[in-house]
Amino acid sequence: MNKTYKAVPFVVTTHHDEIINNKEPWENHPAYDTTETRFCIVSIDTGEILDDAQGYGYKTAQKAYAAFAYKNRDKCKDKERLARKKHIEQWMKQNKSFVKLMDSYAFEIAKGTMAPDDKFNAKFVANLLKEEGLEPDFTANELLKTWRNRK
Repeated sequence: MNKTYKAVPFVVTTHHDEIINNKEPWENHPAYDTTETRFCIVSIDTGEILDDAQGYGYKTAQKAYAAFAYKNRDKCKDKERLARKKHIEQWMKQNKSFVKLMDSYAFEIAKGTMAPDDKFNAKFVANLLKEEGLEPDFTANELLKTWRNRK
């Protein structure tokens, strides 16, 4: 994938007004300017500014790239991901005994009563699914993520 944009630095100058304190003149501050480097996303082909954080710019090039990628992501994949998550949640409702089993194993591992090298991860959940004779149409990792993010 060839990207047709790049992060370009620019300098933002902020003017700070003079502060005059008549009661305590030793605390007077003269007017001064500060400069800061910010980044915006610019089209390589046309030179057009594609994203500049509403004129403020981003503090780092990495944050500019991340924000631009997020704003221009494929939103159909979000819908697919949400539908997949709802499907897994529905499966969890239908298999409450398995979810309770996951809860108890996770608690025992966190408490430290099981083997010291046991970790409650996707591999553990996959083995647990196999032991219980369950073969869902999603991965153990997807189940684990949904299980962790449930309400």
